[in-house]
Amino acid sequence: MATIRMKGRAKSEAVDMPSRLLLVDPYGGSREGLGAALRSGGLLVETAASAPEALAKMQVGEVDLAIVDLDLPPTHGLAEDGWDLVDLLRAARPALPLILIAADCEPHTQAEALRLGARLLEKPINPRELRTLVSALRSETAPA
Repeated sequence: MATIRMKGRAKSEAVDMPSRLLLVDPYGGSREGLGAALRSGGLLVETAASAPEALAKMQVGEVDLAIVDLDLPPTHGLAEDGWDLVDLLRAARPALPLILIAADCEPHTQAEALRLGARLLEKPINPRELRTLVSALRSETAPA
């Protein structure tokens, strides 16, 4: 049986470690509802309402996947929207799997998500569809 290293400890591949996801959504009801749906699937979910809060949570610990609502409002007078956060996440972790959420999935939004190697979901989000996509991304990025 092969061994992989996670956070400085050796873990057996047979142990299915839950992924730690970061869910960034400015809307409390949506954030909590989607977070609960993902947690019901056994995932560890950190939530953030803004780009600065998301970046702070990224620094606290390893995140395996980020889900970002592109409609983030400016915070503290800073013009950091969802796209700005995605750029920062890509700069920090180029291979981090990303799921982007948008109210309108216009062709230019789809093209930019594709360019960034991210998956795009249009609101309203079906929690079952989101869980399925998260599961698929986890399978794609699982260590061999």
